[in-house]
Amino acid sequence: MLVRIAICLALVGGAMAPFMATAPAYAVTMEDVRKAIAEKRPFDAFQDLKELAEAGNPEAQYELGGFYHWGKVAAADFTKARHWYERAAKQGNTDAMLGLAVMYGHGQGVPQDKAAAYRWLVLASSQHLEPQDAARIAAARDDLATHLTAQQIEAALAEARSFVPKPE
Repeated sequence: MLVRIAICLALVGGAMAPFMATAPAYAVTMEDVRKAIAEKRPFDAFQDLKELAEAGNPEAQYELGGFYHWGKVAAADFTKARHWYERAAKQGNTDAMLGLAVMYGHGQGVPQDKAAAYRWLVLASSQHLEPQDAARIAAARDDLATHLTAQQIEAALAEARSFVPKPE
């Protein structure tokens, strides 16, 4: 009798297995983020960005840095903005490099450091850019150079020459 019960349970359990399996986890994408932003759901976009950024996505890291930098969901948090911009910039994200240049140039969350701002502009201008973007960045870089010493400029140029993006 116990054998029959065990067999029945095994058959029922086997028949129910497809219904009991959990669905694979939903993978968040940058398209989901763009959709949430378009639908005016910034908190959902923020949550998705956090997941993607923590997984090493440089575009998400840059966008998350922007959420913190400009206070898109809560009050601005320059420390967190700089953290995410730096992670993205080290992977070669040009927009994150520009975000860092803004933060250092204006002293947002850090002491104002025109040499650091210049360094990030030099790095950004060394990326593959559209001509109009390259011209704007070069103009900002050259304007900032008028406030720096020759040594500061040379140090920034040396860093740009040795920069190699490193994916996380």
